[in-house]
Amino acid sequence: MTQTERRIVAVAGGSGFIGRAIAHRLANDPGAAVRVLTRDPQRARARFAGDAPNIEFVAADVTQGARLGEAVAGAAAIVNAAQFDGYPIENRARGLTFQRVDYGGTVALLAAAQAAGAERFIYISGAAADERSAIGAFRWKGRAERAIRESGIEFTILRPSLVYGPEDRVVNTIARTLKFAPAMIVPGDGQQRLQPLLVDDLAACVALAAGGRGRDGIYEIGGPEAMTFDALVRLVMEITGRRRPLIHIPEAALRLAGRIAELAPGALFSREAVDFLVADNACDLAALRAEFPLTLTPAREGLKYLAAV
Repeated sequence: MTQTERRIVAVAGGSGFIGRAIAHRLANDPGAAVRVLTRDPQRARARFAGDAPNIEFVAADVTQGARLGEAVAGAAAIVNAAQFDGYPIENRARGLTFQRVDYGGTVALLAAAQAAGAERFIYISGAAADERSAIGAFRWKGRAERAIRESGIEFTILRPSLVYGPEDRVVNTIARTLKFAPAMIVPGDGQQRLQPLLVDDLAACVALAAGGRGRDGIYEIGGPEAMTFDALVRLVMEITGRRRPLIHIPEAALRLAGRIAELAPGALFSREAVDFLVADNACDLAALRAEFPLTLTPAREGLKYLAAV
């Protein structure tokens, strides 16, 4: 099958943690030609370490809508996995916000998809997305979802819980902290619920959606078991063999720290980041299981790579 005969799938944010996993998975489909949309194609190509079959790299930025048309030309399906640098800590001085990237970027990408005649739009949202939420991050994701639903393009919206893998931030930060610190700092009371999702499982679901599954549906997706944040930390301790006492930082103290950090130059921490840290991210997998033939990886199995960290 030649390049022109393959079905083009464009992946916005394809050089990021989640986007790379999606691009790799799609590239293994002999019927797909993967187009990674990225602000820096040369750097993105290097991040794939030469392992980029059926992948082309195209300069594009979801916040620069006027330039997206050429980037998605000829694409049958478009995946929006874009996240801003430093996510989930906004940097308003640089325009790195949920409103501009998650919502505005989605609207711009939708317009480009419509102009290009794309058949399907796949959006990586979040388990807590809700356009009525008082929390900006969740509200803007919810509004992005509404824009997709009202676009007229066939869509699949995936709402993942905490996504982990060898290059994620949260789980790997836990593992590194356990390696060097005498105790593990836990945000809030540690009882926030989540369903750790292996990034490869999310990528497999996106590949199925690009092939026609989940038409015009919204699906929560997480690992097969729900657990608290404390339980996740203890599981990482067990796998790495590093036992540490847990020290819980009250949410009020975290918010105070976030407010102070917002006054300083740069974007090191924020109250919005606290919202992410303490939010519940459990999922109802019933709709997902009914539509997608997936085998979700248990966290104990998926996190085995941490034994070498």
